[in-house]
Amino acid sequence: MSFFDTTILGNTVIDYFIAIGILVLGIFVGWGLYFLFKKVFIEWTKKTKTKIDTVIVSALKMPAMFFAFYIGFNIAYRTLSFTPDVTRILSHTAFIILVFTVTMLLRNIVVAVIQVYMERRANGKKSKKKSALDLHLFQLIKLVINMFIFIIAFIYVIDNLGFQITTLVAGLGIGGLALALAAQDTLKNLFGGITLYMDKPFQIGDRVKLDEQRDGFVKEIGLRSTRIETFAGTQIIIPNSRIADSILENISREKSRRINMTIGVEYSTPPTKVKKAMEIVKAVVKENEDTEDRSLVSFTEFGASSLNILVIYWIKNMDNILGARNSINMEIKKRFDKAGIGFAFPSTTVYLKKTK
Repeated sequence: MSFFDTTILGNTVIDYFIAIGILVLGIFVGWGLYFLFKKVFIEWTKKTKTKIDTVIVSALKMPAMFFAFYIGFNIAYRTLSFTPDVTRILSHTAFIILVFTVTMLLRNIVVAVIQVYMERRANGKKSKKKSALDLHLFQLIKLVINMFIFIIAFIYVIDNLGFQITTLVAGLGIGGLALALAAQDTLKNLFGGITLYMDKPFQIGDRVKLDEQRDGFVKEIGLRSTRIETFAGTQIIIPNSRIADSILENISREKSRRINMTIGVEYSTPPTKVKKAMEIVKAVVKENEDTEDRSLVSFTEFGASSLNILVIYWIKNMDNILGARNSINMEIKKRFDKAGIGFAFPSTTVYLKKTK
């Protein structure tokens, strides 16, 4: 009797070689399909006008490879004779590989379709900040899809392997409750992050103001926290639950910046020059290209050391707020000097009484 006819655990050596050959063939076919999808099919789909076919073909690469491996494994172990217990283990292993392959296929296709939709939505927006936020939203959606699909697949496998799914779910429910109580703050921040993604009170790059101390630009919106860079260059990391429950001011969404200021002229200024001063201010604001064609200028009060003129105007160019204010203030100063209108400054008049 030759070596190949030797029987081991109910199978000859040649049977084991045949089974291993089938398994190796399945692995090579799987790798071949992977590179076929990657190098050939994807290149074909890139020539089409739509992108959905490219994304879907790309999503099929790994499932095709695992499916070929499943076919090879399934045929290989069936060519051999084992005890019922070993056969059951191998059958369950093949079943798990098949469920994993199908789960990966469904997950990849769903994520691919959503990715195409999100990319079209992002490309249709002019703002890069909105596109960046959509990218973060896609990462969140992908995480939820992965968790949902793989949990369903896990429950399906456990149920088909003969385990009591109701007992398992009850155990998971009790364990989940304990975990939820232990990770209450983390879950609050997670749901706060989901609220920020869905409600979109601000975008990445927006300037937001939570209070007098927390004012800056949004740099990152995560699942747990949001990072804001202050004007001093420091980063503030705020839990999403705090942001979701707070009242914030999105300064970047204002269409124009309202500017309030008071100009004080000397008490010795006659009414005609006070009126002239008001006309100068209105003209300067109107002539500036960064402001709206509206302003409120009024002689409002007699101050402690000046005649106060209230000035309210709106800057429409949000990218040049400081430049517009500087230009307006400089022009007002020039025209006041030319018109002989003096600015008042805090002063005190002391009267001395002579005594005989």
